[in-house]
Amino acid sequence: MKKQRKPCWLEKAYWVACEKILCFLALLPARDHKIVFDNFGGRGYGCDPKYIAEELLKRDEDLDLVWLTRSMSEEFPKGIRPVRYGGIRAVYEQATARVWVDNFKSGIRIRKKKDQYYIQTWHSSLGLKKNEQDAGRLDRAYVRKAVRDASMTDLMYSNNAFRADKYRNSFWYHGEVMRCGHPRNGVLLHTPPAVIRKVRKHFGIPEEKRILLYAPTFRSKTGGVGYRLDIGACLEVLRDRFGGDYICLFRMHPNVAYQGTDCSEGVIPASDYPDMQELMAAADVMITDYSGSMFEFMLTGRPVFLFAGDVARYLAEERELYFTFGELPFSLAEDKTQLRQNILAFDYEAYRTACRQFMELVGMEEDGEGARVLADRILEEIHKGQTDC
Repeated sequence: MKKQRKPCWLEKAYWVACEKILCFLALLPARDHKIVFDNFGGRGYGCDPKYIAEELLKRDEDLDLVWLTRSMSEEFPKGIRPVRYGGIRAVYEQATARVWVDNFKSGIRIRKKKDQYYIQTWHSSLGLKKNEQDAGRLDRAYVRKAVRDASMTDLMYSNNAFRADKYRNSFWYHGEVMRCGHPRNGVLLHTPPAVIRKVRKHFGIPEEKRILLYAPTFRSKTGGVGYRLDIGACLEVLRDRFGGDYICLFRMHPNVAYQGTDCSEGVIPASDYPDMQELMAAADVMITDYSGSMFEFMLTGRPVFLFAGDVARYLAEERELYFTFGELPFSLAEDKTQLRQNILAFDYEAYRTACRQFMELVGMEEDGEGARVLADRILEEIHKGQTDC
C-alpha cells in the first residue's frame, strides 16, 4: 500500500499564511456600491449572473460591478471590471462587496459578513436529474461545501413551484425563495436579432444554414458512453422533416467541457462559448439527454428531442430523475433508428400542447422579467445599507 505523502513545512506555512490573510480580509468593511459576480467558478461571462449584471448596467446608479474570471483576455461590457478568479485579489473583492451573485455552490473560503447579501442563482431553472439532498451518493466534501454555502445564502428564486419546493427542502437552505422569472430566460422569450447574428458570426454559420444544438449533460462515472449520437445522420433526417440544411453546435456540460467533441463534417465544437442561452436563442432544434436545458429551450416553442443510449446504466450509476420520460413533453430515443422515427413523426401542435400541460404540472410561470426583478432587489439591499449607515 502506497504511503500517504505528508505535507512539507513549506505547504503548511503557505496554508497558515492563507488563513491569516483570510482572517484579515474578513475584517475589511463592505462597500455599498460593489457587487461581485461568478459564473461556474470563473468560467466565462454567462448564465443568470450575466443578465443581472447587464440589467444593472442600464440603471442610473454608481455601481462597481466585478466579474471573477479565469481568462483575463475575455471581453466584458464597459462598466464590468474583470478580476482573476481564485487569487487573493478575488477574495479581497468578495470581502469588500455589498452583494455576491453566484450560480453554483461557491468555493468561497471567506465568511460572509452580516452586512453582505448573497444571491444564489443556481444554474438551471428546472432540472430532470435529482440533485443536492435528493441525489444521494454525494461526496462528503461537497455536502460540507453545500451546507456552508446554503447557510450564507440570503436569496434563491425560481420560475416554477416544483423547483421552489426543492430549494426549501433539498438544498440545505432555509431562507427566502422568490417566485420570479430567471434572468437568462428573457433572451429565449424575446430574442434580439443581434444575438442570433452574434452567434452565427462567432461560429461562421451562413444565414441559410439551420442550427441543431446538441447539448448532452455530463457523466461522472460512465464516461463518454452517453455521447454516441450519429450527428451526421441527425442532420440528414432534420433536413428531411423540417427542410433546409443543418449544421450542429456541439455543447458539452461545463463540468466536462475540457473533453474533446466530435469534429466531423457539419459539427462545430461550442463548449467554449460562454453563454449557453445565446446558443439556444440561435438554435432551431435541440437534442439533449438528461440536461435541464431542455426545459429552457422548451420556452422558445422549438423542437426538443431526447437521445439517451445509456438510460438503464445512467439511472443505476449516475443519477435518478425527478420525472419519468413519459411525463416529459419530449420524445425519447435510445438508438438512432428510434431518434429518426421521432424526428420524422414530430407534430408541432401535439408538442405545444404537451409543453403547456407540463408547465402546468410543475407550476411554471416565466415572463422573461427576472433580470429586472433581481436588479431591483439588489438595489433595494444596497440602498437599505446606505440608509442604515
